[in-house]
Amino acid sequence: MKKQPPILNKSRKFSDNMASAHALVVKAKRGEKGNTNGKGYAVPAFNVTTFQGINAAMKAFELLGSSGLMAFSNSALKHFGDGDQVFGLDVATSYIEKMAKRSSVKIATHLDHGDYVTEPGRKVLQAAVQRLTSVMADNSTDHANKVAMPLQDNIDLTREVVDMAHPVGLSVEGELGVLAGEEDEDTKSDFSTYTNPDELKQFVEETGVLMLAPTIGTMHGPNKGKPGHKVKLNIPLAHELLATANEINNDIVFVAHGASTLYPQVVEYAVEQLDKMSGRDEDKQKWNDFVGTDWDQIEGLIEAGFCKINTDTENRQTFLSALLGAINENSAKIDIRWYDNQGTDALIKSYIQKLIMAGNYGVWHEPKMNVEKFKFDLGISLSDLISQSV
Repeated sequence: MKKQPPILNKSRKFSDNMASAHALVVKAKRGEKGNTNGKGYAVPAFNVTTFQGINAAMKAFELLGSSGLMAFSNSALKHFGDGDQVFGLDVATSYIEKMAKRSSVKIATHLDHGDYVTEPGRKVLQAAVQRLTSVMADNSTDHANKVAMPLQDNIDLTREVVDMAHPVGLSVEGELGVLAGEEDEDTKSDFSTYTNPDELKQFVEETGVLMLAPTIGTMHGPNKGKPGHKVKLNIPLAHELLATANEINNDIVFVAHGASTLYPQVVEYAVEQLDKMSGRDEDKQKWNDFVGTDWDQIEGLIEAGFCKINTDTENRQTFLSALLGAINENSAKIDIRWYDNQGTDALIKSYIQKLIMAGNYGVWHEPKMNVEKFKFDLGISLSDLISQSV
């Protein structure tokens, strides 16, 4: 008889205002805000790749009283660490922990698409267990042979991470099925597979993971389908998978990868800026060809119990679009902080918009703005948007 997986050590104390990602996400599943329980909501996991991204996310969490979840991809860690992912972990997490000490909300940090297959991946994951508050063990794909990882191999590799992480209070996210698309140079796949409900039962029981990313039709990257065609997710399968998971353990939470919605107004703004600077037609076409997942599909996932929503692409696009606008406004301003602030303000708007859409506000304190009046607009300054929504 196989040994039971270790349970998550929920008595672990993290540094000031830091928390387990699972603790924040399970609150969302139960609809907990302050001292009340209501409708379930989702916690967007913002993939942060720069210090500007961290600052923007922290500002958005504070304004809305949201549970804060920031995720790091392997390529982001390389960027923070000048090519050294482990050093990047130390740099980024030290910065966040210092910021969190001044926070009025709870913050979680997460390794996105860590793997326990390759030697470099194992090294990063082991380091992440020492520095973050949750990790993903994505062993779903045999990238060398471009096929899905055999189920038992995925289980065994993920279980190794659970054995290492759960006793020290870190939640582990597993992935079952393969998600197509390209998030960055370190996270991409040419094919996808749906999650099998029978395999899900075996995977959850044998690994002990409390956070699970099943595949139901989402895709990584800015091109999730053909322009003009609406992306359709398998919402009935999502409900079936959640029912299976809940029978095993009601503390299991589902994660939606590749859930970027892409804002039409950001595309329009970027193309307008490119027109002003006589930008190349092929660049404008790339913007017009971006396809995201419509929000009604993501709402269907939230209703099906997906309460961690990974988001990255629309935030990158928002930053770039704002930067194009800043260059058009003043292309000779010799103060990089001004350009930095323009992009960071746009990121805050993007984060606020997604937090409101997901229902993740008023969790730790009342919002410092009227969420019903907030209108995401790149053409209006952040301070004006906030003052208009008070």
